[in-house]
Amino acid sequence: MSPRSGQRDLSDADVRAIYKRTSNWGRWGADDQLGCLNYISPELRTAAATQIRDGFSVSCANPVDTIPSPTNIFPAQHYLTSAGDIAQKVGPGFTYDYLGIFPHGPSQTHLDALCHVCHDGKMYNGIPVEQVTSNGAKANAITSGVNGIVSRGVFLDIAAARGVDFIEPEDPVLPEDFDLAEKNAGVTVRAGDILLYRVGRHERRTAKGPHSERLDGKTYLAGIYPSCLEWVHRRGVALLGSDGAHDVLPAPFAEENFPIHVGTQVYIGVQLLHNLRLDLLAAACRQRSRFEFFFSVQPLNILGATASPVNPVAIF
Repeated sequence: MSPRSGQRDLSDADVRAIYKRTSNWGRWGADDQLGCLNYISPELRTAAATQIRDGFSVSCANPVDTIPSPTNIFPAQHYLTSAGDIAQKVGPGFTYDYLGIFPHGPSQTHLDALCHVCHDGKMYNGIPVEQVTSNGAKANAITSGVNGIVSRGVFLDIAAARGVDFIEPEDPVLPEDFDLAEKNAGVTVRAGDILLYRVGRHERRTAKGPHSERLDGKTYLAGIYPSCLEWVHRRGVALLGSDGAHDVLPAPFAEENFPIHVGTQVYIGVQLLHNLRLDLLAAACRQRSRFEFFFSVQPLNILGATASPVNPVAIF
């Protein structure tokens, strides 16, 4: 057994024990709905602004995906309701469009609210999942970040740390990968940081084709192993983002088949950024030999929503 495989033998019971060890329920009070966003103090926001040195900005959002595919079964609807080819040609004229979007899943760049996931009938901080009603979530909704989520961003290139273009689903990210990528970046992840990590999801899709993500009725995506939950909890990560969907798919567990979603959002209280575009950010970091930056995420003010499409931006 290799050292890496020796860290990949957790059982469902082991995963549930990690949930218990890393739970932040009650840490910020019985009524808290911010979770680890509590780490981001006004002082940390002010300090994050000092990361802006040359003013170069990078979007970490993929284009809104309107093309049906095996991994985009709910493509966004975008069409023009009034276009230039029929607009009035004399005097003022207007063009309009419509956008309808299902933010969840492995296609659209989005931010999950803490009400998106439950475990044993409870959401973050022990709030009953019945609080998410057909009229919207009454607790842990996306509006917890309506004033903007701003802090120091840290980028860790896990694939590069392994010396590969992309990580395969059967070889999940382990805590040692975070440690090595952190060492290579010359930066230390600390409480209140927004952590972005790259598994090379889009590079894999380019190399193997989009259908490589959906075979025999199963989704195949690289992700992180549940032992990383303790790493994230110990460092006090405020927000976690990836170019993938965080969980390894197909799930390596019989019962706890979404351990990263459950561990972060239900127990630790960390919201997740999904399906980021990280190649431009990686290039900007390498060019400057700097893997920390000012980072801003602005979820839409959708009352009771379980997620929001976002355009996260890093500024150097």
